[in-house]
Amino acid sequence: MFGLITSDNLSWMFFFWEITSITSFLLIGYPRSSESVTNSFRALWMNLLGGLGFTFAILFCATKYGIGNLSELVARSSLALDGIMVPVILLSFAALTKSAQMPFSRWLLGAMVAPTPSSALLHSATMVKAGVYLLIRLSPLMDDHISGTLVTTIGGFTFFAASLLAISVSDGKKVLAYSTISNLGLITACAGVGQPEAVWAAIMLLVFHAVSKSLMFLSVGAVENSTGSRDIEDMHGLIMASPFLALVMVIGIAGMFL
Repeated sequence: MFGLITSDNLSWMFFFWEITSITSFLLIGYPRSSESVTNSFRALWMNLLGGLGFTFAILFCATKYGIGNLSELVARSSLALDGIMVPVILLSFAALTKSAQMPFSRWLLGAMVAPTPSSALLHSATMVKAGVYLLIRLSPLMDDHISGTLVTTIGGFTFFAASLLAISVSDGKKVLAYSTISNLGLITACAGVGQPEAVWAAIMLLVFHAVSKSLMFLSVGAVENSTGSRDIEDMHGLIMASPFLALVMVIGIAGMFL
């Protein structure tokens, strides 16, 4: 992830992008159960589909414009009517798959079979942020353009639908998974708008969500270890049974409210 966010070269970024996909595949399949193996391969092919879009974007930039860096691509916004939006749309597609936006959200829900620490690290706080990070970098190009409208529409729909789904389940990790998809949808919608205020909102959402959601995932894992269940109905009276753990969860929820 450090390599991905510090790389300006598109080829290096793609290299680290695919490493996160492989790492996620290995961690989801770690329990070796039939469910985890199925979910790990689903995550792999969905992320590789996005990687294919990333590959075509790199080839298009290199052959048509001689562009090899992301900053160069963003700086060429004046060429928006001359085909520069083709790689932007391809990169946006890659970002939407990586950040589990609908209809690619199933891989992130399946990733919840992975051990809780990896769910907290990869699937809530870091890896899934790679997609929205790329969208935020591309947002100046999407201002007042059809690509930005599409990204905002997909993000807004994902935010609304995943929010409704989050309140329909009682498994603690699934609630947090749907909540993660929902928040990523909101960040995606802000990035697609392309205005400076919306971009700053997306950055603030990204930071608070990364810190708070990883805390919440680890808290649910701790509750499961101490009570034997991660069903939110079984967490009734948690403040009496585990006051410190309940306090940590309240801090995580407060961070999400911010």
